[in-house]
Amino acid sequence: MNGCLKGILRLVGLALLLVVGAVAWWFREPILRTASRYVGRHGTALPPVADTAVGAPTPKALQSTQGKIEKLKQPTGPDSVVLSPNEIASLVGSSIDWSVRKSFDSLRVELLEGSIAVYCRLDTRLLPRDALGPLTGMLNPMEPLRIAGPLSIERPGIARWKIEELTLRGIQFPAPMVTELARRTAGADATGAVPLRVSPAFQQVVIHPTGVILFRHRRSGGGG
Repeated sequence: MNGCLKGILRLVGLALLLVVGAVAWWFREPILRTASRYVGRHGTALPPVADTAVGAPTPKALQSTQGKIEKLKQPTGPDSVVLSPNEIASLVGSSIDWSVRKSFDSLRVELLEGSIAVYCRLDTRLLPRDALGPLTGMLNPMEPLRIAGPLSIERPGIARWKIEELTLRGIQFPAPMVTELARRTAGADATGAVPLRVSPAFQQVVIHPTGVILFRHRRSGGGG
């Protein structure tokens, strides 16, 4: 009886393996595409700094940014100023809390329509040991990170950068994970927004790929 039962179980197991194998073969293309997203080769190069769209923080750009913001403070100053990609990269880099900024190496900022994307080499050694959970053991000391989302002024002196996309080591994480990972890697709050300390001289930000406009006063019906 036991031998008969073992024989039946072997046949059932073999049948299941055949079914699984057939299903895997039938759906092999979508399975391979999905697997390649996680274990395949991914681009890890940071975007090059260009004349338009992508900028990097520099002392000269930071000085220029501060000069333009000073103009907004003057009673007879302009209603708005335009920041280049390098200037907005310098503004973002200097506005992020140092506890987070020190883990961002080779920072780049890309201007999108209505939002910005920050690229950097994330120093995983500076993150809390449990920051990335089971991912921690698979990471190199420096990993390419991309985080993106809209930037707006919450109140004078405080901007909020809402993280809506996060890519680590070339792997884009699904939306349900973005908020938690942004909190652990970029100092975001419970809503997935990173607070930035900015000058109270401007109350609205409008982002285009060619530049960022800082407005002295909030315009009705405007964004940011």
